[in-house]
Amino acid sequence: MPLPIIIDTDPGIDDAIALMVAARAPGQVKLRAVTTVGGNVGGRTTFRNARALMAWLGSGETPVLEGCPAPMLRRMEKGASQIHGGNGLGGIVLPEPAPAPSRRHAAPYLVDACRSAALSGARLTLCPIGPLTNIAAALVMAPDMVRGVDRIVLMGGTAEAPGNVSPAAEFNIWADPHAAEIVFSAPVEKVMIGLDVTEQVPAADAWIEGLAGLDPRVGPVARDMLASYQSRRKALHDPCVIAYLMQRNLFSGRRARVSVDLSDGPDSGRTLVAWDGAGDTEVLMEVDAEGVRTLIEHAIAGDYL
Repeated sequence: MPLPIIIDTDPGIDDAIALMVAARAPGQVKLRAVTTVGGNVGGRTTFRNARALMAWLGSGETPVLEGCPAPMLRRMEKGASQIHGGNGLGGIVLPEPAPAPSRRHAAPYLVDACRSAALSGARLTLCPIGPLTNIAAALVMAPDMVRGVDRIVLMGGTAEAPGNVSPAAEFNIWADPHAAEIVFSAPVEKVMIGLDVTEQVPAADAWIEGLAGLDPRVGPVARDMLASYQSRRKALHDPCVIAYLMQRNLFSGRRARVSVDLSDGPDSGRTLVAWDGAGDTEVLMEVDAEGVRTLIEHAIAGDYL
């Protein structure tokens, strides 16, 4: 039975690839909704990008809800347009999506979806691959929503690898550290897929070029987005979350307690990992990179459809 998930995202090139993989593997994951947050680019742009991507992928019936455009307690200092391009998708322009049928905010939607899942006995897996503002806002609004959450599998943080937005911090956690602290403190199982793992999964130029031949429609767009991606080593950060859900044996890690540095100094957003085995977060540290890239290839090719 497909795993029911909600992806919370700030597309973003690697976010777009993650959405492609999830949308093209309906037998593996059931994408119940997509919620958007400001991060890589502004909130209005991430909302537009997610709607455009889902419509272009033939998943226009999947609800896409706009969430928080900025962090909880501070201004958004900078996005990542220098990596993802001004439109967040490397300059690739997808057809304009239809007007959003609902203006409902993502946070109350998440609360209601998780409460409904608890009542039905089919708990959801929340998959935040951007700043954690929406998830934290929902948890603050309704702490009881955790009864409907199986796990929160997130892309963010770092245990031992250097940060990618400062020497100490990974972008998604740094962008809203207060939200991240709320999420890591929540009484629910979590999986942290941070830079320790994702930096082990680079996309070489030859591999990127090969995507174009896998599917006549999706392959060239995936190729063009990744070719424009100005990340160091073009790491496949966000697709690792979907790959983990589909094939967990590609990853390994250890249980830990995770907290977040909330200072205003150079360590702001650092994820503090206590390896005592007593926490509720599995921090992934090892990955079969070739296995992840192969899984992405199969999804782009439509082998899971």
